[in-house]
Amino acid sequence: MNRRSQLKRMALLSGFLVVALGLMVLRLVDLQIVNGAAYREEAQRKILRTYDQPASRGEILDCYGRPLVSNTLGFSISFDYYSWEKEEQNQVILDICAITQQAGLEHYDTLPITTDAPFAYTFASYEEDTAKNLRSFIEDNEKLWRIPVEKDELKETANEKPEKDADTDEQAVHSALQALSAVVDQTAPDYIVRTLEDLSAPELMELLREKYDIDPSLSDGEARLIAGVRYEMDQQQFSSYNNLYTFASQVDVETVSLVEERSSQLPGVTITVDNMRQYDTTYASHVLGRVGKIYREEYDELKDQGYGLNDTIGKDGLEKAYESYLRGIDGEKAVETNIDGDITNETETKQPQPGSNVILTLDLDLQAVAEESLASTIQSIKERGQRNHTSGWDVEGGAAVVIDIDTGGILACASYPTYNLATFNQDYQMLYDDPLKPMFNRAIMGAYPPGSTFKPVTALAALESGTITPSTKIRDEGVYTYYASSGYTPACWIWNDKRGTHGLLDVSGALKYSCNYFFYEASRLMGIDTLNYYAKQLGLGQKTGVELPGEVAGNLAGPESREANGETWWPGETLQAAIGQSEQQFTPIQMANYMATILNGGTRYRPHFLKQVISYDYTQVVEEYQPEVLAEMDISESTIEAIKEGMRGVVTDDGTAASVFRDYPIAVGGKTGSAQTTASKSQSAHGVFISFAPYDDPQIAIFVLVEHGGSGGNVAPIVRDIYDAYFGKQTNPDPAPQENTLIY
Repeated sequence: MNRRSQLKRMALLSGFLVVALGLMVLRLVDLQIVNGAAYREEAQRKILRTYDQPASRGEILDCYGRPLVSNTLGFSISFDYYSWEKEEQNQVILDICAITQQAGLEHYDTLPITTDAPFAYTFASYEEDTAKNLRSFIEDNEKLWRIPVEKDELKETANEKPEKDADTDEQAVHSALQALSAVVDQTAPDYIVRTLEDLSAPELMELLREKYDIDPSLSDGEARLIAGVRYEMDQQQFSSYNNLYTFASQVDVETVSLVEERSSQLPGVTITVDNMRQYDTTYASHVLGRVGKIYREEYDELKDQGYGLNDTIGKDGLEKAYESYLRGIDGEKAVETNIDGDITNETETKQPQPGSNVILTLDLDLQAVAEESLASTIQSIKERGQRNHTSGWDVEGGAAVVIDIDTGGILACASYPTYNLATFNQDYQMLYDDPLKPMFNRAIMGAYPPGSTFKPVTALAALESGTITPSTKIRDEGVYTYYASSGYTPACWIWNDKRGTHGLLDVSGALKYSCNYFFYEASRLMGIDTLNYYAKQLGLGQKTGVELPGEVAGNLAGPESREANGETWWPGETLQAAIGQSEQQFTPIQMANYMATILNGGTRYRPHFLKQVISYDYTQVVEEYQPEVLAEMDISESTIEAIKEGMRGVVTDDGTAASVFRDYPIAVGGKTGSAQTTASKSQSAHGVFISFAPYDDPQIAIFVLVEHGGSGGNVAPIVRDIYDAYFGKQTNPDPAPQENTLIY
């Protein structure tokens, strides 16, 4: 190629570069000079914000796949930090409260102060969660509530020159006072920090008025409204970091429309669509539990697990126990708006991952029958007792637990009185004030004397320790006189009632007729240590480990528990322990589980509600629960048969529950009990009943307790109703429909 051609090509290339550069310059001039103002305004009018996109929570279903707790889409009223007008926020809060109050809607407000003057704290104990949160809030804002110490006055007094006195060394006194002044200056605090205990509710409300700059002309009620919402906003740390605060949930469409219509007067108030908990049953409230916003103290523990302050978590029941399964992983979305707040674009930057679904061992039909029968039977006992002036007139609450003998799976767990999860927030104050304590789960939190339903434990201990055999007979002589020299002569119940005796009985007969005398002698022969060894193996006096929070251990009477209180156990007290009195205190779930342990040959399982965990779309099993063995005994077949035979006698012929189970089509075993209370002799005894069925091949164990129910015979109909439901389902060719296909 000659030089001429090379120069020509270079000229063409240079010309191209000059033209391209010129076009770029012209474009920059257009962008920055000619139309710069317009483009700058357009860029400023586009605002990109990031919001969390909550994941839906997993569902809870019964053993047949019927939904107990699911999700539904609902509306919430929220405050958007990016649009929130701080100067106007108190008025906006009053305006939005007026709308929700008119609609009868509750908004989030955990400030534990009454809603109007005269103000008072609403917590009963400083250890309640609401009190703890308020204490933390006060500590975080201590500058607002502290009292300055007037050190200058103290120093001025110390520096005063004393009057001359003939008997006083003026210089020495003056020096001492100056030294005192220095001590005051160096050691006295600048202020006194007040705590929750130091502040009355009216004082705190005045300080909150100051903190939140609430107009002094507003009424006490209006000030409390504003303070409650602002306090809740502080609790949730409403900020650019936590930019969406939920003011109220489960908002109806009419209220949503009203808020939308007044949006121009409510800057920062927005409507969001959320996944909300839907309760598909009114039963099992104590078991299922609630969800709610994270408390501040909870957040300190959960923030490292990816929780935000505006997140929802399980507060109690299985919602809390299975939080790790049910909780989803939130996503994120980027929202582009113009300067007027109108959304111009919305992009999902991280897809939310729903939580897994939890399948329970609970049978909804059995649960419903247990709750309904508890309620109706308790009402019948009360009416009969008051009408006839007999025991049971003062009946209160009760509980029923049904356990699968071979796995420890809980088929029903009822506590009465109960409550409705769907209306819990609205009903809270009424529930809290109810003397029967409907929020108290008696099945796992209530420890009661077992009465004669403990006698199968004594029978087991005596038989397995070799103290007696199934054929050993003991003659009931009415009054037990072994400890007569010390003045202790307990008598069998039949002697106290009829001045009679049960005569010569073996262990099965003693269980059938509930002969105290027989178990007095058997327990004396084996001693309290042997009795309690077997009771511990059966799990009595210790937590079962069931998933529900709040379980109590109860108390196994004996030297160990007595010594823990600095007291002495006397040999004669073993007699009362053997018949379920003394200081024996066990929960209904412990009692049902001990019966299951005996009947399956000595394997004590951890009672449980979990059957399996399934992915949110029901396509795969995440976890299959494997029964957990807590303890094992090798109970002889002869011991099991002797106990079963005695319990069979209770429900047949002339047994104490024969009137309830006579001619019942399924062979069952049972043991009644009347557990004396220590509160007052005028109170009726607790009615208790422990049972199993079928007799030849036991599948389930049941324990029922009714507070002040009078006798085990009074509560036996509850057990029969549960058997009707269980065995009716067993023989029904059309099982309960399964709402989901992957239920194993």
